[in-house]
Amino acid sequence: MFGTMPKVILRNVDGCYFEENEVTDIINKNCLLYTDIEKNNVEVCIFDDGICLFKEASDYMLELHLRKKTYAKITSPEGIVEIDVKIVEFNRNNDTILVHYLINDEDKVLEIKN
Repeated sequence: MFGTMPKVILRNVDGCYFEENEVTDIINKNCLLYTDIEKNNVEVCIFDDGICLFKEASDYMLELHLRKKTYAKITSPEGIVEIDVKIVEFNRNNDTILVHYLINDEDKVLEIKN
């Protein structure tokens, strides 16, 4: 699927947040690993119907499910919180995948591109 190491881009549509990370390891054609700007390990799994992102930070774990069942789950020592997510757009075009979604009234985009 990817000829070179892809980039994972997370951003808010309003421009108030932008993070671009280069993938450091490709487990298989549908599973990518990278370290984000805060030095957290992140795994992105690509499916025909969407994407799942798993982030392991020092004080919490985040699961972002952007597939048929859409939600964000944050697990911390204080407990578990699940947040509803709504997919606005899922576009897969060759080596570029874009998921536009809404979470807590924030308009966000997760993009994977070569």
